[in-house]
Amino acid sequence: MTANEIHAFGVEIVYKQLEKDGWAIDSVDIEADLSSEPQITAAKDGELAFFVIRTGMYPGRGRFEEGQEAFENLVTHAAKHGCSCYFASVGIANSTGTTEEEMAVPVKGVAYNVQFDGLVRMALDPETRKAKM
Repeated sequence: MTANEIHAFGVEIVYKQLEKDGWAIDSVDIEADLSSEPQITAAKDGELAFFVIRTGMYPGRGRFEEGQEAFENLVTHAAKHGCSCYFASVGIANSTGTTEEEMAVPVKGVAYNVQFDGLVRMALDPETRKAKM
């Protein structure tokens, strides 16, 4: 699997969980482009939200590594559109692997163990929010 395929897999995992949790999906980045934010937009109970997803291979998990400025810009962009912003970290492991090394190898077409513990709300502290808005 390529890095984009790993990312797309994580987006698919989060997409399915959001649907299961009752979110109405407005859009999904089908191409799973890492530079395109957010990957998913959805609504539930009057809340509109942007979802940013990162996926990592075992033993890691997806991390938002673009830095504080990118984080602030994402949250500000969401707020300007009346949206909340959430981060989803996904970890996948090759389930056919019998060693730590084999579990970390992304192989297309095999089963994977998934680690996804839910969403983390992305928010600015009040002072940063005031300066950005």
